[in-house]
Amino acid sequence: QSLESTENKYHWAKLSAEQWRDRAIGWLIIILFTLVVPDINLFINFSALVYAFFLTMIVADILERLYKLHFSVTLLTLGIPMGIVSSSVGLVQMFIVYNADSATVIAVSGGTSIMLLTTFYGLILCVIGFSLYNDDENNINTSPINLKTFLCLTCFVYGSIYVSMIVGPSNPTTGYDYLSIQPLLLSLGLLILFHLSRAKKKGMAENICDASIATTITSIMIALIMLYSNFGSDPNFENIGVNQFLELANYANYGLLYGGSLYIFSFLLSLYTNEFHKINFKLRNWHLVEAFSFYVFM
Repeated sequence: QSLESTENKYHWAKLSAEQWRDRAIGWLIIILFTLVVPDINLFINFSALVYAFFLTMIVADILERLYKLHFSVTLLTLGIPMGIVSSSVGLVQMFIVYNADSATVIAVSGGTSIMLLTTFYGLILCVIGFSLYNDDENNINTSPINLKTFLCLTCFVYGSIYVSMIVGPSNPTTGYDYLSIQPLLLSLGLLILFHLSRAKKKGMAENICDASIATTITSIMIALIMLYSNFGSDPNFENIGVNQFLELANYANYGLLYGGSLYIFSFLLSLYTNEFHKINFKLRNWHLVEAFSFYVFM
């Protein structure tokens, strides 16, 4: 069904046979992943599925039905960032509740596996997106989303992320636990400075996108420098203490959270400001993947 706009009012379009085929292929890929993993129980976590997987699927479906933005494009753009944001939420939850007594191998490994699951779900979304994507999607002129849709999607996405923050799998936390002054100052400062220096050349959405990547990479490097600089600094301990390790490494977790959140916002904003086709989100996604992989490895 063709999509027509009248006075900025868009109609909910029915899915075509090809669009239903795309969704069927997506579910077949999901089924394939469930068949090839050695132990499916280790790869299923309800909270991670809701916030890192189905949330992205819902946003992709809404944008395709309302604005003809192909399903694969949204999955490719949001899959990894949503996974990283969900991972960072899990990391902050894990690091703030553990102390020297509770940070056992079983506890930390269990929390880490759940944290990595969200990024794994984002990877599956990207695989689905790549399987459905074709180069013609770059030539489709989608209509900019209206202000009402932009605000609704923003509230829906960040409202869901906030719920995931305060309702942990076993250790509920408050929203204040996710505030850290220095990483937050880094993200907001880079955002303002990027826009001041490039306002005449780049749009707001692109500046936010690049600032988010800079925040992510910089916060990871700051955390790793602090972490390795503190090894052996206390003469009474041959190895770094658990509490000190968690405190120092958590800087990167906050940076991932703020940077990833800004990245998701830049995508939604680019659809409103009509900057989406000017920003190479696929390339920038690889930068996020590289930074996150480096952090996990270190």
